[in-house]
Amino acid sequence: MSHSHTGSFVMISKGLSILPLALGLFLGLPSCADLPKPSELEALEVLRKSPSAGLAAKRAPALVKGADERLKKSQEEWHSSDLEKSVDDALMGQAKLKHAIALVDQDAAKARIAKAEDDLDAVSEQQEKVNKDLTDMNEKVALLKRLNEKSAALAAETAQAEQERKELAAQMESDRKLAADKADTADKLSAAELALKTADTVQASTYAKAEYAAATDTFHRAQAELQQGNFRGAQMSADIAKKKAEEAVAIAQPIYADKSKADENRARADGLTREASAIAGVEVRRDARGALQRIVLMIPAEQLFTKKQSVITPGRDALLEPVATLMKKKEYQNYPVQIIGFADPRGSSSSLLPLTLARAQSVQTALMSRGVDSKRVMATGQGGSEPIASGKDRNKNNRIEIIFLYQ
Repeated sequence: MSHSHTGSFVMISKGLSILPLALGLFLGLPSCADLPKPSELEALEVLRKSPSAGLAAKRAPALVKGADERLKKSQEEWHSSDLEKSVDDALMGQAKLKHAIALVDQDAAKARIAKAEDDLDAVSEQQEKVNKDLTDMNEKVALLKRLNEKSAALAAETAQAEQERKELAAQMESDRKLAADKADTADKLSAAELALKTADTVQASTYAKAEYAAATDTFHRAQAELQQGNFRGAQMSADIAKKKAEEAVAIAQPIYADKSKADENRARADGLTREASAIAGVEVRRDARGALQRIVLMIPAEQLFTKKQSVITPGRDALLEPVATLMKKKEYQNYPVQIIGFADPRGSSSSLLPLTLARAQSVQTALMSRGVDSKRVMATGQGGSEPIASGKDRNKNNRIEIIFLYQ
C-alpha cells in the first residue's frame, strides 16, 4: 500500500510485520532439524577454529568480535529456519574474519621487512668497518708489500656487500608491494562478494538479470586473476563487479519489495477468509470495488433482529462474539471495517434506509462492547439497494454485511 494513502487505510500496512510468523505457524514450515546447515555457516565455523583466527583475535579484536556476533546470529537464524538471513550473516562474518586475518598477514610481512632493514644496517656497519680497515692499510703501504693484494680483496668484498645490499633492498621493496597488493585485493574481493550477496537477498538474478550476470562473471574473473598473481587486474575486476552488483540491487530492490508486500497482503487476506468461513451462520465472499479489495461477512438479518426491528433481539448477539474475536486478532486489527445494513426493496425506501442504518449501528455497538476499536469501524445503511435474491428467496436481501477492506 502506498504511503501516500490517508485515512483508515494507512493502518493496513502496520500489521504486515507479523505475517511471516503467522504464515510459518499455519503452513508448518520445516524446523532447522529438517534443513541442512548452510555451507557458508560451515565455512565460517571452520575458519573461526583455524590458528589464523586465534592470531587475528589478538590483532583485530573488534573485527573478530563482529565476526563472532555474525556467527552466533547466523547459527540462531539457521536454528530458526531463516536460511536467507543465516547465509547473509555467515558471509558477513567471513568477510570480517578474513579482513582480520589479512591484517595479521600484513603485520607478518611488516616484521619481515623490519628484519631485512636490521640486516641491511648490519651490512652497512660491516661496510664501514671494511672501509676503515682499508684506510688503515693504505697508511701502512710503505710497511706492507702485500697491501695491493689486500686492497684488491677488500675492494671485491666491498663490491659484493654493496651488491647484496642492493639485492636485499630490492627484495624488501618487492615484499612490501606484494603484501600491500594482496591486502588491497582481498579487501576489494570481499566488498564485491558482499555486494553480490546483497543482490541475492533481493533476487537480483531474477529481477535484474543482465546486471547480476555481469557482476557474477566479472567477480569470477577477479578470482581467476588473483590466482594468477595479477593483483592489479583482480582489483579492477572486483571494483567493476561491485559496481554491477550495486546496480542490480538498485533495479531489483523495489520490484522485490513490491512483490513481497503483495504476497504478504494476499496471504493475510487468505488467512482472514479461512477464519471467517469457520464462523457458523456467516457466509463469506471476496470481491473488489475499484482499488479496494473486500472480504465480506454476510449475516442474515433474521439471525440478529426480529422482523422490522433495529435492536438486536436478546440472546441473538452471541453470533457476533466470534466476529469480534476475529476483528481483534493482532494480524487483522489494522483492517478498516465497514458495517452495512441491507433490506429487501419491497418496502418503502423512506423507511428502509433508516432501518438498515439503525441495524448496522446496533451491530457496531455490539462489536465495540466486545472490545473492537471504534476508530476502525463505520456503519451505514443502504436500504433496499443491491438486492441479492428474488422470488421465494427475497428474504435473503435482509442482511448485515461486515466488510474488511484492504488494498
